[in-house]
Amino acid sequence: MTLQASTPAEASASLASLLAPLSVEAFFADYYEKKPLHLTGRGVGERYPGFPDIEGFEHLLWSQEEKLRRVLRVNRRGSYFAMPHPSQGKSLFRWSVDRLADGCTLILNGMDTMSVPVARVARAIEAEFGGKVAANGFLTPTEQQGFLAHFDTHDVFILQLEGTKRWPLFDQRVELPIDRQIHLIDQDSVGDPSAVFDLEPGDLLYVPRGLVHGPHTLEGHSFHLTMGFRPLRWVDYLSALVQVAAEQDPAFRSSILQLDGEAFDALCAEKLAHLGEIAGKRRPRKLAMERLMENLGAQLRPLPGEHIRVATRAEDIDADTLVLRRPECPCHVYEKGAAVRIQFPGIGLATDEDLQPGCIEAPLVAGGALRWIARSQAPFRASDLPEPLDIDARVELVRLLARNGLLTLCPPA
Repeated sequence: MTLQASTPAEASASLASLLAPLSVEAFFADYYEKKPLHLTGRGVGERYPGFPDIEGFEHLLWSQEEKLRRVLRVNRRGSYFAMPHPSQGKSLFRWSVDRLADGCTLILNGMDTMSVPVARVARAIEAEFGGKVAANGFLTPTEQQGFLAHFDTHDVFILQLEGTKRWPLFDQRVELPIDRQIHLIDQDSVGDPSAVFDLEPGDLLYVPRGLVHGPHTLEGHSFHLTMGFRPLRWVDYLSALVQVAAEQDPAFRSSILQLDGEAFDALCAEKLAHLGEIAGKRRPRKLAMERLMENLGAQLRPLPGEHIRVATRAEDIDADTLVLRRPECPCHVYEKGAAVRIQFPGIGLATDEDLQPGCIEAPLVAGGALRWIARSQAPFRASDLPEPLDIDARVELVRLLARNGLLTLCPPA
């Protein structure tokens, strides 16, 4: 489920570049949530253009020193190292380099907030799978291991950027686990790997959630990124649907006084049957999905790209000004009472307690124009938008969306 179902080609195009030569269709049919995938044969510059190397990682450590306590983790064979207290007067940059020389793995979390190329790949994954991406960098010295054999409750793309790292994959401990199912692995129970992949620069490895893995370096340092993501799952949707039902019917908001026995069983069967009746109606199902999409859209950060230039010129837009919906800006249009909203990773400030930055509300009559914009992939003018909005309203709508970061100005011909 993509954030904007009407523009899957844009997300798939970026995902297609990441997965090539394998097609996106083959990935979903043969690998996703089923088995690992190793792609090789392409260099870093081709598959990961603009991504940092080890020298770039060092620069990020230096430039991000003020927030390293929040984003840096230091690990060796499953044990974390405590950072020195500020009173000790030690530079965290120098300390982290020392720990690397001692054989530790440096883990820099949130690299999608530090590198625009990384952020663009993360956004493509977010738009395709409907879940927030955590992009973390791992720098491991020669013949070392950061984490012992473990499994994750999220799917992972591993992007090898420099050096070589060996990835032994073991058994599937839990099929498609959720967070509450995470647990430590008894290392004596791991056994022999079912597959071993040696990742070279430019390689990609997909590891489904629940699959045990324990990577380590061979000769030389290794630097890779993990793109971890939790896709939109049925458990998420059904939980949202129950919440919608509770908001609509006080029967689901009353307390449980009978905890056992036949009376409880009868009440439980009654509630479940009533929930089934509500879930059988299209409106509650639609509201549940809109709730999830709205929540995801509020989490996504806008990517840089001429926002200042566009914001300062937005008032100059007229009916014939050529604009373009930003391709890295997935959006979702939905109705809210007597209004229609469009949610996207915007730069505008929230003006109402019920609105997040990047959530624009308009009268229902603007719904057709907003959905048209959400589907658009080519440059357009305000005059191209559908009626019943008059031309002045269409121009004002385009100005508002440009000022808040959904639309950008096309260069003059």
